Amino acid sequence: MPPEPVPWYVWCPPAAVTCAMVGIHWDISWHWSIDAAGAGPPLVKADYNRSVVPLAAGYRMVWDRGEALFHVRRPYLFRFRVEDAAGKPANKMELYMGMPGHAAFVRSDRSVFARVHPSGSVPMAALALTMPENPHAGRMMMHSGVPAEGSFPYGFPWPGSDRIYVQAKRGGDILTWVFDARVEN
Repeated sequence: MPPEPVPWYVWCPPAAVTCAMVGIHWDISWHWSIDAAGAGPPLVKADYNRSVVPLAAGYRMVWDRGEALFHVRRPYLFRFRVEDAAGKPANKMELYMGMPGHAAFVRSDRSVFARVHPSGSVPMAALALTMPENPHAGRMMMHSGVPAEGSFPYGFPWPGSDRIYVQAKRGGDILTWVFDARVEN
């Protein structure tokens, strides 16, 4: 006689926890590898004034820094945009993993890691509850195309040095930029 199948409520929680742990480890490791690959300056040579990163074919990523100083426990809206060589918004921008972009805020000692989406860090299932008339609204392509700029809400929990990784997709390529921020009390 074949064994009884294991009920879903027994195997699903351990599988979900394992997937989440592997995903978190991969995400953090991937962002750490960007530094090792040379996409950003070494942390010991962090440039806290850099607001423009050159890209291929004359394109560039611009960080609209606003305030020169950041302070702990204050909300900020980090704005980034991709421009062409003439300083105009880049074309061929695409959704990346269902959103216009992603950002990761990583403390220099790696004690803090926050992956932030343009809408904040709201789970997609919770976001869908706010739009019951269209369950796919969070993942739909905009009729006018994906904008060449994005903003990410975030507040630094502690003073110190942080590295900001920004990702977007243009012309089929996933682009990653690195910026540095100094945070004061």
